[in-house]
Amino acid sequence: MPKKTKELTDKQKRFCEEYLIDLNATQAATRAGYSAKTAYSTGQRTLKIVEVQEYISKLQKKRSKRTEITADKVIEELAAIAFSDRTKIASVNANGTVDIAATDTLPDEIKKTISCIKEGKFGVEVSSYDKIKALELLGRHLGMFTERKEDDISKEQEIPKLYEALTEGSD
Repeated sequence: MPKKTKELTDKQKRFCEEYLIDLNATQAATRAGYSAKTAYSTGQRTLKIVEVQEYISKLQKKRSKRTEITADKVIEELAAIAFSDRTKIASVNANGTVDIAATDTLPDEIKKTISCIKEGKFGVEVSSYDKIKALELLGRHLGMFTERKEDDISKEQEIPKLYEALTEGSD
């Protein structure tokens, strides 16, 4: 006999919808009508409910399908920023002056990296999105920057020191 899942309340459904706005459980709880005083704990507790997690996942999939925004597209954009050759946009020539490429000649992969083009105090200014931040986000996605935990060896080395400190005054 399949296990029956419990139905979400209207308030829990509203919480899920509000949560997708900014992924902030406290704000979602408040906007869904829960008490502002207990919004933090209510939001955290509500996020742990299996049916709530499933409903949020369902809503995210619907949104992704509707907007055609997928994880692959986001990663593709980050990769374009992270691995772009910025000298395709602007480069220093042999005379020491800067040559800026015409944007209509740039490939789409390079255009994606440009955050701003404007006439500045000293001529045309071209800004790009933060390459380091894009690399960091990609690295996190790949699990490259996991926090290192204290290993068991250093804990074992601390035990004799602790024992010695505890027994020093017992002579």
